[in-house]
Amino acid sequence: MDTDTSQSKCTKWSHLNKYFKETLHSDGNNNITFKCLLCIPKEKLISTSTSSNSNLRSHIKHIHPSQLSEFNKCGKKRNIIDDDPAAYKQLKIDEVGKISKKLNETEFDKANIELIVSTVSPFSLIEHPGFIKYCRLTSNRVPASRRNFMRDIVSEYNDMTASLKDELSQVNFVCITADCWSVFHRSYMGFTVHWLNQTTLERTSKGLACRRMYGKHTYDNIAEMIDKVLSEINIQSKTSLIVTDNAANFVKAFRVYNENTTIQPSTASNHNQDEGEEEEEVMRPINISDELENGVGNLFNLTLPQHQRCAAHTLNLIATTDIGDAEKDKSYKILSRRVFGKCQALFNKQNQSTQYADQIKNVLGRYLITPNATRWNSFYDAIKCIVSNLNKIDEVFSITSLQPFSRPRETLFLIEYCKVMQPIAKSLDILQGDKHVSLGYLLPTLTAINKSLKSLSSLNYCTPLINALQKGIEKRFQRYMSSSTCQISSALIPKFKLNWASSEEKISIKEKLVETLKTCAEDADSTYTSSQPLVQNDLSHQNVTEDDDFLLFEDDLQESQNNYDLQKIVSDYLLNHNIKSPEDLPITLKKAYIEYNTAVPSSAHVERLFSAGGQVFSRRRGSMSDTNFEMALLLKFNKYFIKNK
Repeated sequence: MDTDTSQSKCTKWSHLNKYFKETLHSDGNNNITFKCLLCIPKEKLISTSTSSNSNLRSHIKHIHPSQLSEFNKCGKKRNIIDDDPAAYKQLKIDEVGKISKKLNETEFDKANIELIVSTVSPFSLIEHPGFIKYCRLTSNRVPASRRNFMRDIVSEYNDMTASLKDELSQVNFVCITADCWSVFHRSYMGFTVHWLNQTTLERTSKGLACRRMYGKHTYDNIAEMIDKVLSEINIQSKTSLIVTDNAANFVKAFRVYNENTTIQPSTASNHNQDEGEEEEEVMRPINISDELENGVGNLFNLTLPQHQRCAAHTLNLIATTDIGDAEKDKSYKILSRRVFGKCQALFNKQNQSTQYADQIKNVLGRYLITPNATRWNSFYDAIKCIVSNLNKIDEVFSITSLQPFSRPRETLFLIEYCKVMQPIAKSLDILQGDKHVSLGYLLPTLTAINKSLKSLSSLNYCTPLINALQKGIEKRFQRYMSSSTCQISSALIPKFKLNWASSEEKISIKEKLVETLKTCAEDADSTYTSSQPLVQNDLSHQNVTEDDDFLLFEDDLQESQNNYDLQKIVSDYLLNHNIKSPEDLPITLKKAYIEYNTAVPSSAHVERLFSAGGQVFSRRRGSMSDTNFEMALLLKFNKYFIKNK
């Protein structure tokens, strides 16, 4: 039964070679058979599991008790280089502190920085007696002083900024999202930057800056801050689009300081109170001495990149503001206000009373989702939660002593409301995507909304709501639907191509795509020509006469051939079903894809920056300086330490 093979290959636990020899490895039963070397000349076979040698230890304990102590020591000194991962055994508590890598001073200090920044702990933790004691017990080291710790923070932040600048210097197009945020009587303006990898076309998004804003958020102050941040990172000429919300001060800043904004949505006549009223063109006094110190005409020479309003915020305005037009229908107005009033009373009961909240959870198995003004889709999600629990909602109304829904009229209204609003909610979730969503997703998403709304027929109560949504989309997104930039961006995404467009639009968009590729090719040729010396034939030996000049014609065959080639590239792309992702695009289309789809349709990413800022700038850290806040926020948000391990 013995198999004479190499012990180094066949022995399961090599540190037990003194006591046992492996004789049979049965993969089917996950067991191994060993022969005890201490029982020789008697042959004693012991079977044990591949994951535990407890049977071997039991044999030593009962048959060879004098060897037990030595056997246990061999177990502690087991060979950790065994090939089989199952050979590794979980450490005991008393072994944890004994087997550890010793850190040098630099690694120790950097580990402390990562701990404090990543866990959003206050910088003062580095000098806390409890933290100092912990470091002494675990690594026998004393953490750096607060002063040296802050120097290291500044050094890490500078390294991160230099690394970001180096990355951005290697790309040709970037997109910026920007917004303003207020906390603890301070106001900040945040920026995030997005770009595509030139090879893999994967999107990278990082926090760019979060600067303190002093004074009023006027359009000129906003324009000056945007220009300052872009100039510091040297991406002014690379920024293809800046995405902000619908605030009037942002809109005016780009209207005044950018004359070539081609993706501006509706005109000023379409603005409403939610977007803010346009500021009047008024003359403001200026300090001449300040202007002379800072340079005359700085603002007059300022030019901002192209601007686009956040598509997600615009959709949210449609879902919260424009649907008010549905209440022009009296029957819808009466029914919707009565039903939503009952829902709100239920939300109030749960929010204001822990007793009712517990009772609601006992009945439904969960708490109700309640609306939140700062969370898009929150009202839809709250109503959807009620609709999904309609079979138990009467009991909830009963325990809260509220008037229940009248069936079937009011419950049917809620069901229809969720059906109508579902396309809007789903589109909001899509457009807020971070990794795989680009500007090219905007028009197909809007087309899908219109298609879904038109497919809803035979509604008893919510037809006015559909009409209000369609009117709002037409008003706020009309300029986007006819924008060449948006059309080309969507056409360059293999997932959509021209499937979202109407038959008439497909022809014109295809022509625009060919012209775009032609322009890109001409720009590339001009760049190459300007960087290379012109090579001309030496005509000094030829007899060039006036007749030759008279009979000289331009050769347009090459241009015609180029146009034909580009048309063929576009046609092949639109008909090729094997192109399913941007990585499959031919090189000509891939370059255009990078140019037109670097931009994102939503400014949701900068909102995520502010969410992280709320964690960093807690109430107990309200006195943190603006510089320290920006460093801690960007180091955490960009996951600098995790990516540099």
